[in-house]
Amino acid sequence: MYLRSGNQMLVESWDKMKKINSKWVVWLIFGIAYMIAFFHRYAIGVIADILSAEIGLTPTSLSLLASLYFYTYGMLQIPIGMMVDSHGPRKVVITGMGALFIGSLLFAVSNQLMLLYVARVFIGFGAATMFTSVFKIQSLWFKANEFATVAGMTSVLGNMGAIIATSPFVFATLLIGWRVSYVVVALFTLALLIVIVLFIQDRPVYADTEKRSASADSEGDSSTGSVMIGFKEIAGNKYTWFNMIILFTVFGSYMSFTGLWGPSYLTSTYGMSIEAASRYMMIFLSGTIVGAPFIGWISDRVGKRKIILQIGLFALSLLWSVFIFIVPQVDSRVLMTLLLFLMGFTSISPLLCFANIKELNKKKYVGIATGFVNISPFFGTAIINSAVAWFLKTSATAQNYHNGVRVYLIFCTIALTASFFLKEAK
Repeated sequence: MYLRSGNQMLVESWDKMKKINSKWVVWLIFGIAYMIAFFHRYAIGVIADILSAEIGLTPTSLSLLASLYFYTYGMLQIPIGMMVDSHGPRKVVITGMGALFIGSLLFAVSNQLMLLYVARVFIGFGAATMFTSVFKIQSLWFKANEFATVAGMTSVLGNMGAIIATSPFVFATLLIGWRVSYVVVALFTLALLIVIVLFIQDRPVYADTEKRSASADSEGDSSTGSVMIGFKEIAGNKYTWFNMIILFTVFGSYMSFTGLWGPSYLTSTYGMSIEAASRYMMIFLSGTIVGAPFIGWISDRVGKRKIILQIGLFALSLLWSVFIFIVPQVDSRVLMTLLLFLMGFTSISPLLCFANIKELNKKKYVGIATGFVNISPFFGTAIINSAVAWFLKTSATAQNYHNGVRVYLIFCTIALTASFFLKEAK
């Protein structure tokens, strides 16, 4: 009898320990998981030259190694969106963190290209679970008029991971080597996984009087039939596809440039060291960190998505033009610094596409909608990576790099055109 009472008290104590009911703490923990995924997206660009020398990678095999993350990520977005809506973001992220842990360790010990490919697929699988889960958490814990602002703050956390993957990661690789650095990342991933397993829940604990109405508002039918209905509704909405075009072109370009080709472009065209080039990538990413919450806050304050997005895309097109055609002529590092910061600031404006797509669809299908449109940046990155690599297939000269980066301006112009076909949800 005493033993049973003791066990019951232990279970109750365990349950209380698990139930973090602060929306900001829950968001922050999920956001840090997203930050780790973002780190892996960019880290390979910093060690690209090291990998090429150590393992004998060609530009084509390096492009494929980088792009495997994006192909895996992109292919999994729809099924992960369905699983997030039907099983909850916590379980999905726990699975993803496990895959990130395995992938990071395997990448650290791999000496063959094929094993690096396998590790990169594991990393892509784990990272694929994060973004949609964070957006689902936001929809469950935050008010509708906070969504774009919190989405911007989520982007800040993600891009902190990208910043860590630039100069700080270069320093770590010089200090302890890239392999040990990946082991450290793997151990940090494991520690965060344990925190999520022990302390995180999908939804806030409501008072009894609020529970029924909150549940009805935030929880959808988890049946396969309902999920498929949601998928058909989202895929059948023509505005979904215009949002996807913008995400494909702009986010694809920004991730391609900062995650793979940007450092090599700067070292080849301007004769910089990889350390200096990585600092310039950090400036670009700092722009996204400042721009994301500001653009989200302005959009929530004004109550509009389309016009804010169009202003951002128009400015970005001008900035790419100056960066490609004017900066090489004047060779001003001050101008380059300013441009890269502003390019990062405006490149994050398509984050509003996620708010737009959420508002154009039912709340219970947030996971599916987010996952569906989130395919496009990652297939966009993989394809744009290959488009730039095409210019380098004969030789990686400064002129060929210069021709390759013009791809980013072309795609940005396509995004600006697509923005005129968007529908304002409110």
